[in-house]
Amino acid sequence: MIVGSRVKEVLQERREAFIRDLEIWTNIDSDTGNLAGSRQIAALLAQRVAKLGGRMEERANERGVHVIARFPGKGTLKALLVVHTDTVLNTEEGRYPFQLGEDGIAYGPGAGDCKASALQMLYAVEVFQALEEKPYGELIVYFDAEEETGSPDEFAFAQELAQQVDVAIIADTGRPNWGIVTKRKGNARYTFRVKGIGGHAGNSPQAAGNAVMELGHLLQGLYELASPLPQDPENYSTAALKKRKVADHGQFIPPNSINAAVVGTPNEKVNVIPDEAWLKVEVRCYEQSELERLDQAIRDLAAKPQVAGTTVTVEGGFVKPPMEKTAAVEEMVQLYKAIVKREFDADVVEWIAGGMTIGNVTASFTPTIDALGIDCDPLLEHTRKEEVDLKAFVPRTTALVLLLAELSAKHS
Repeated sequence: MIVGSRVKEVLQERREAFIRDLEIWTNIDSDTGNLAGSRQIAALLAQRVAKLGGRMEERANERGVHVIARFPGKGTLKALLVVHTDTVLNTEEGRYPFQLGEDGIAYGPGAGDCKASALQMLYAVEVFQALEEKPYGELIVYFDAEEETGSPDEFAFAQELAQQVDVAIIADTGRPNWGIVTKRKGNARYTFRVKGIGGHAGNSPQAAGNAVMELGHLLQGLYELASPLPQDPENYSTAALKKRKVADHGQFIPPNSINAAVVGTPNEKVNVIPDEAWLKVEVRCYEQSELERLDQAIRDLAAKPQVAGTTVTVEGGFVKPPMEKTAAVEEMVQLYKAIVKREFDADVVEWIAGGMTIGNVTASFTPTIDALGIDCDPLLEHTRKEEVDLKAFVPRTTALVLLLAELSAKHS
């Protein structure tokens, strides 16, 4: 039986080693598409996985090296751990290297998002090895090399692996104060193409069909389909919420959002009635049923143009499914909460997110929870001030190890 106090001891003994590893990894530039840096990370992974008794597979493309590591156990639970090794920024030839700051904070491009959490996966496996306990059937750790931009390869690998396991844990950066993510929006993307009848703006509006005017009707219709937005957006800025002493964990994100992102027409003359216009839109929802409802409503809207002489065609559709909070997910969340309360006398805060991770893909096939990695200030991610809270290494990794152990016990 794995005891929390023992897990903490093992991790505390390895904390300095973890920091040294993090410095090495952070100073390797592996921004998405940096194949040389990605290969360096894969080489380090090969050494560690072999040392931990695992089996490793590399799946490389021209942008990075995806790594799948498998660690056999003695139980029946099969769990997928997903973390990414690519970053948004790099050290710019050493001008922004890893730095160890005060109060247990470390800085560097990718240190928080997500190299600390990638290393955390290895240290979690090392705990099981050190305690000579392997209650799971198999731990599959997918080190994703293209998470920041996404790719068809990443999507396919996640789909493949999610169908081989009982649960998935996404080790994206942990939210502050024991925050985890239990719901994420999925998305759909559409391009509307409006065809009209061109003409002279002065002499022939009666014989024309203005494509841009029809685009305006489409925009109004889409606005009415989306969830209502607040009357004063400034009330929900980071500064305003802080002033009101309100903790933002995603609760203000509207359930359904429709973003009209790109509009255009080839016409550039104000005295010409445009016969062509286009609009690109993204829709995000927390439930697949809502994505499907809006998909039909959008197509119905396009089928009924308001400006005579115009027609509208729609291209596109669903992209990523939502990460929904199912009954099985709720069970995992409650178990994690109980562990954190018991071991650290702390309360887990559930976040919901409008952004997407690879957890959106795995959730279609297996119960998935997200943001169980090492804490990183979400407002500083993808900036030169990106940080990671090293004080979270022992608590977060302890909770992860115990979650895997207790899920394994329930599954036996």
